[in-house]
Amino acid sequence: MEDAAHANDEEQFIVQNQKQIIQILNELAKHHELLKISFSHDTCLTNVISVDAHNHVVYLDIGIDDAFNDRLLASHHVVFAKEDGVRIKWTSAQLTLATLKDGKAIKIALPQKLMRLQRREFFRLATPIVNPVPCIIPIPNAENPDEDGTLELTLVDVSLGGVGVIAANPLDEVLVIGANFDKCRINFPEVGETNLTLQVRNITPVTMKDGATKYRVGLQFISPSRGNEGLINKYTFNLERQVMALASKM
Repeated sequence: MEDAAHANDEEQFIVQNQKQIIQILNELAKHHELLKISFSHDTCLTNVISVDAHNHVVYLDIGIDDAFNDRLLASHHVVFAKEDGVRIKWTSAQLTLATLKDGKAIKIALPQKLMRLQRREFFRLATPIVNPVPCIIPIPNAENPDEDGTLELTLVDVSLGGVGVIAANPLDEVLVIGANFDKCRINFPEVGETNLTLQVRNITPVTMKDGATKYRVGLQFISPSRGNEGLINKYTFNLERQVMALASKM
């Protein structure tokens, strides 16, 4: 049952857009990321050498152990996985040997889909300071529904598991650890608007540059729909690409 639940969780992070898959694989090649190959009872490490988008193939490094390579090439179910940081995983049913100008390589078909899962505990991406992203939290009034209010907080970071927002001092009395808020709206730039249930997970005082004290409130996404997961995934992917682009210019 746990394996089935884990598989269902991973399904939420499946990428099937071919352009996005090519981008992800090109990033793996650019940064020489190590990938774990698993098949039968064997494992080894490799990395993406290049992506031939025109011919829909991917080339990966191959080891020097001929016997191992023979077993690898004969396998019909091979799992490729990046296990540190942002997890990336896909399977291939057919591997062939190719000869490139720098030597031999593994050749596989461009994956039709892959899993891209950002581990919340490892990656929290800062959101833009210029044109900050607001998080609109409805505050119901149980005694008088006509007087329902809203709380607008500014995002400071985002991950696939939740968001961090900044709240003024004194802290609004509804913001207590464990509190749930339904129908919260976050309009991610160039991606779209989400409709989410958020739960307060932590509250931390923060001293601002002007000496004032505010609070960082950690909000967890509670059972987001697949559509909302897709929007969150796309937004974090866009932020990561921006960070990488800036880093490459330094």
